[in-house]
Parts: sequence; C-alpha cells; structure tokens
Amino acid sequence: MTTEEKKIDIIGKIISTEDDKLIDMVKNLLNANEMNSNLRKPGWGKGLVTHISEDFDDFIPPGFAH
Repeated sequence: MTTEEKKIDIIGKIISTEDDKLIDMVKNLLNANEMNSNLRKPGWGKGLVTHISEDFDDFIPPGFAH
C-alpha cells in the first residue's frame, strides 16, 4: 500500500467514525507531530559550543581506533 493509499484509507475511517474521543485523539496526535517536526533542524546548534578543552582528545575509550 502506498503512502497516498494509506492517507485515503485513514481519512475515510476518520470521516465514518462517530467517536468524538477518537477524533480528538487523532487531532492531538497530528498536532503533536507538527510540533515535534520543528524541534531539530540541521545547523541549529551551530555556535553553541564555543570552547573545547585542550585535553578533550586525551582519553580514547577501549574499542575505539587510536
């Protein structure tokens, strides 16, 4: 089933339901998804780390290449 077919199937099920609680749950789920998609974007952390200690690379954990 393609993404578009899945969307149409879900929309059809939402249209045919009479359960207000279920409709509210779907609405909340979709709203939460929109909010979470804006949390992380490439480059947002740029400039956050302004200093790295000189001894940062002194310790190499076991199992990592030297």
